[in-house]
Amino acid sequence: MSLPTLGFFGGTFDPVHCGHLQMALAAKAHLQLDEVRLLPCHQPPHRATPQLTSRQRSLLLGLAVQDVDDLSIDTRELKRDKLSWTVDTLRHCRKEFGDELSITLWMGADSYSGLQNWHEWQQLPQLAHIGILQRPGYTVPKVGVLAHWLERSSAANIHQQPAGTVVALKQPLLPWSATKIREQLALGVRPKGLPESVFNYIVAHQLYGFTETET
Repeated sequence: MSLPTLGFFGGTFDPVHCGHLQMALAAKAHLQLDEVRLLPCHQPPHRATPQLTSRQRSLLLGLAVQDVDDLSIDTRELKRDKLSWTVDTLRHCRKEFGDELSITLWMGADSYSGLQNWHEWQQLPQLAHIGILQRPGYTVPKVGVLAHWLERSSAANIHQQPAGTVVALKQPLLPWSATKIREQLALGVRPKGLPESVFNYIVAHQLYGFTETET
């Protein structure tokens, strides 16, 4: 009997752009997941504090997915005023859903390669499956524990077990990055790759240093 399936696509989304949406939709289609939620991080442990507040990033995410039926937002990390440890988030999910739900946590190949630096990283496969978004120029580990996790896994387990599988999905190299978009906005340049509703909100509230008088 197949389990219902849920995928989490986490990040700071500072700001959310079309690449985030495309990757999340590709992950959903690849594993035929019932649902995929974008999971904005409140305070990331391994990178700089986001430029926008949690509330602002959540508002932009809401605008980005309002017309995308296959994606929704999960704000549980924004409601905790502390570092967003992924293991705590997954434990919270297991407390809410139990073991009758298959959960897949999606991350980039670079994040997976550095997984052993994460807080209580060994516990992650006990709480969720791990999906790796592998883009050109980024490779998964070939030796060690992380390589072993990937080698012994089967995508079929995603629908049969609540956790424990590691799968990789090859992705094209997308032309957008949040860093580049922030740089362009600060210069008053309209960047490509922002949903129209997101860009309009940024303009209206002069976020990232963007002003309406600059083009």
